Amino acid sequence: MSVDLHLHSYISDGSESPAGIVELAVAAGLSAIALTDHDILDGVPEARAAAKTHGLEFIPGTELSVGWNGTAMHLLVYFLEPGPGPLQDRLVAVREGRATRNVRIITALQTHGIDISFDEVATIAGEGSMGRPHFARVLIDKGVVDSMTEAFDTWLAVGRPGYVSRDRLDAFEAIDLARQSGAVPVIAHPHTLGLGAEEYADAFRDLSTAG
Repeated sequence: MSVDLHLHSYISDGSESPAGIVELAVAAGLSAIALTDHDILDGVPEARAAAKTHGLEFIPGTELSVGWNGTAMHLLVYFLEPGPGPLQDRLVAVREGRATRNVRIITALQTHGIDISFDEVATIAGEGSMGRPHFARVLIDKGVVDSMTEAFDTWLAVGRPGYVSRDRLDAFEAIDLARQSGAVPVIAHPHTLGLGAEEYADAFRDLSTAG
C-alpha cells in the first residue's frame, strides 16, 4: 500500500486544487492520502468528494505551525473535520492573525522600496490562503529576484527586511485542542528539529504528556 499523508493544495501553499491532488494521487497509484493545508480545512469537501469518486481513501487534516521549547515546529492533525470545534474555532483566529501579518509584510516591503500591493499578492494566492510563497512569486514576477530561494534569502526569511513574525499556537495547547476535537496530532518532519537521539526521545516524551 502506497500512501501520502502530508499534502498541500492551493488552498494554502500548494499548486494544485484539492481535486487535482486526488487526480495526481490516483495516477501515482496511491491507496490513501491526507490533505493537510496550513491552518485551514476549506479544501476538505472538494478533495473528499473527488476521492470518493475514485475510490481513494481520504483523511481530512491540517498542518499547524506551533511553538515548542523556544522554537517553531509543525504538527500534522489528522481526522479533523470542517465545521465548529475547539481546534477549528481556534484556526479562525490563527487565519485572522495571518491576514494582519500579510498587511504588515506589504508595508515592510514598500518601506524598503518594493512596488508591491496587497491585490497583486492576493491575485497570485487565488483561492488559497495568502502566505510568504505568494509574496515570493510577486517578487519574481516583478524581476526583483530570480527564484523563490533568493526571495526568501533576501527579503522574506527571518531577519530579512520583509519578514514579520507571527503568533503561534503553543504546541501543548494545539495538541490538547486537537484531542478535544477528536483528531490525531503527529509531529511533522521531526528530522528538521535538528535534535540528537536523546533529545528526540525527551521531546516525544514531553509532547506525549499533552496527548
